[in-house]
Amino acid sequence: MRNIQFINRKKELETLESLRKKNFFMVVRGRRRIGKTTLLRKAFPDAVYIFIWPNKSYTWLVNQICTENNIPEFMNFTDIIRYLLDKNKIIIIDEFQNFLSIDKSVFGEMQKLIDERTIKKESLRIIVSGSSYSLIKKIFSLEASPLYGRRTDEMVLQELPAEDLFVALKTNIEEFIKLWVVFGGVPYYYALFEANVFVEKMITAMINERNSMLMDEGRAVLSVEFGGESKSYNTILTAISEGKTRLNEISTLFSGKKGETIKYLDLLRKEFNMVKRVTPILSDPRKSREGIYEINDNFLSFWFYFVDKQRAYIEQERLDEVVAFFKENFSCFAGRKFEKFVVYLIKNKIIFSDFNFMKIGRQWGRIPDAKKGKNQYEIDVVALNEEHMLFGECKWKNKVNAREVLDGLWQKSCCVDAGKREKYFAVFAKSFSSKTKKYRECPVFCFDLHDIGKAMKSRA
Repeated sequence: MRNIQFINRKKELETLESLRKKNFFMVVRGRRRIGKTTLLRKAFPDAVYIFIWPNKSYTWLVNQICTENNIPEFMNFTDIIRYLLDKNKIIIIDEFQNFLSIDKSVFGEMQKLIDERTIKKESLRIIVSGSSYSLIKKIFSLEASPLYGRRTDEMVLQELPAEDLFVALKTNIEEFIKLWVVFGGVPYYYALFEANVFVEKMITAMINERNSMLMDEGRAVLSVEFGGESKSYNTILTAISEGKTRLNEISTLFSGKKGETIKYLDLLRKEFNMVKRVTPILSDPRKSREGIYEINDNFLSFWFYFVDKQRAYIEQERLDEVVAFFKENFSCFAGRKFEKFVVYLIKNKIIFSDFNFMKIGRQWGRIPDAKKGKNQYEIDVVALNEEHMLFGECKWKNKVNAREVLDGLWQKSCCVDAGKREKYFAVFAKSFSSKTKKYRECPVFCFDLHDIGKAMKSRA
């Protein structure tokens, strides 16, 4: 498998390279497996790389750093950094947040070193990186932290663009979307993909291999944030992955205690950045009571539903049942994530680029004047600007009859006040038995997988 870590990282590499001309104390953060270390070593092949091992003693760590870098023995971490800076070295300190559990005094000592060298205008070229959103935030964003206000630069490494991954992998669009709904844009995971191997077959093989990356990766991602097991957080994330996305549904897992549920949801949102609250796109998110909760990370969403939820079977090595659950439910899971994929395409102007939509997302609410029975509507995609409003339906199916879908979509669109905007409709599917360009005099766009793949290639 070719190295895809540097797809669309040109801007980041240029930013890092420009640092050579000045002193800096830079923070690079991003989720585990996003490619931070690979990027930094590519940009600074001559830098001294220091990894802060978790669960090690301070003395062991200091000795290890001196041994690995063939430098004189020091008793203090900051003395090592001072020695290397005096040698005019660029220093990369990886997983810097691990000092929180090893020796917090390092942060105060680093502050003194930075202030001292800044005042004296001595060489100061340090990059610290970390995979923990909450801990890096704690070290650098809290005013009480010694290193607050000391960073000169910051880079948040994002997931790779889907369109660039698709072109690089050279697979067909259906298999790529299946990969994306599981792995998102995290480059490391795509190293697992082999050309001409179906995604379901690849994941089935991973499930049958108990020690595969798939089985324990979710736990590893969580341990970076939580530092170990957390039943309350795991309970909420599992519930959301299963489709329990409303506060009332989640709170049933906490004996109906909404206050306690909100506390954990707020921590997952604000401290750990693992969950987001989504409101109808046409509502005011500050006032709406219609909010639902989603897991930000595609892989975690997949892992909680197909791996962690099946932990009892895995422990008993009843892997045939785990595989059977995956095969039975994966298509439905992919269908839900297909909506997210379509929203990504519109937001990134891979499709409908000429419309310059200002708001894009899902819309739901009560059907006006509804009688007994179903009184709620839900529209997969709504996008709008001052002049246009697009209503979209996503079907992870083959041979979709567009007109039949539009019949239902039209009725749901009537629940929404479009004002003076011109209405447009779109249907997204694997394939169509029939397409149409008009529905009740409104323009219609029908996108099958071929159309989507073509649009992605044109933008990559």
